[in-house]
Amino acid sequence: MSSLKKKLMIRVITKRMAAGETFEEVIADYPKLTEAEIEELKAVIE
Repeated sequence: MSSLKKKLMIRVITKRMAAGETFEEVIADYPKLTEAEIEELKAVIE
C-alpha cells in the first residue's frame, strides 16, 4: 500500500471510529483491501 493511501485510510478509519463505528465495520466497506493491508492498518490504529 502506498504511503498516501495508507495515510488516507488511517484518517478515514479514525474519524469513523470516533463517530462510533468499530474497525471491522469500517473495513467492511473496503472489500478491495487485502488481508495484509488490513493488518497493516489495524497495527497502526489499535
